[in-house]
Amino acid sequence: MNKLSKQHLINFLQTEAGKNALREASRVVSEEVISAAKYYIGTPDGKYFEASHFEENVVRSKKAYVTFNTIMGGDTAEQDRFNEGKKQIPELLTPFGVKKMVSLFTHLFYFASKGIGNIGYETVRACRQSEVSEGESIVGPLTSTTKLSVDEIMKLGYGNKNGLAICRYKFHNGVVIFDMETLKGEYLKPEEREVLLLTGNKLVAHCYGYDKHYIGKDGQPALMYNVEVFPPEFKNSTENQGKLEKIVYDASYIAEIRKFYEALNKDTHFPNVPKCYEVWKRSFKELTILELSKLV
Repeated sequence: MNKLSKQHLINFLQTEAGKNALREASRVVSEEVISAAKYYIGTPDGKYFEASHFEENVVRSKKAYVTFNTIMGGDTAEQDRFNEGKKQIPELLTPFGVKKMVSLFTHLFYFASKGIGNIGYETVRACRQSEVSEGESIVGPLTSTTKLSVDEIMKLGYGNKNGLAICRYKFHNGVVIFDMETLKGEYLKPEEREVLLLTGNKLVAHCYGYDKHYIGKDGQPALMYNVEVFPPEFKNSTENQGKLEKIVYDASYIAEIRKFYEALNKDTHFPNVPKCYEVWKRSFKELTILELSKLV
């Protein structure tokens, strides 16, 4: 864009029409962010994954985060959820659906990063031990935590996991989180007081042993962690964006991976993993991180 066109744009944005255009753009972005957040936490409004593009079980899914977190999770994420009988949403896996998933992570990070600062509360989470690494790690899947107490989340059934771990999170200045209570009337599960830790935040976890007061699905005591949360420090991807997109949005890969996710729901034994899956999943995560890094 040349200097003249830049000045024309600046001048236009100072007019009433320009201000209205900015307000409209901000409103549209805000609505999409809210829809993305509601979809992730299981209270879809039918606007993020729309019926004109997706099957009904996608549009109204209250458990789509299982699939999001499986894709963004570690090497055992698929096996862990299969063993626990957690159902996937394979119908999300279309080229357009994959693009919407990447966008969902980006929308939430954009909203959360605008309000970063000092956070005066701590949160807790009940999860699988395989999802926690002692020492330093980076948030991959969006991590749902809560301002409720450990006793309260156990009563709500969140400890119903094999190999239970319970984490207590302390936030440092500049972390990128999405406090769902900021949505006020748009937040349809206020009793859960959820706070999402966004992809890219750095975690430093310290394990301080088992607590027999909290028992997991397998009858074993929970492993307890204190976790400090620091702001993201994105590194440049080793792959260029075009190469990543070619892999992530490859229709033949996506079709094969969809069949795998369908088998995760139907098979009695863990199904064979497609040859393309490892590189596709790694590329999906790298592309998502690359998109988030543009926002900081």
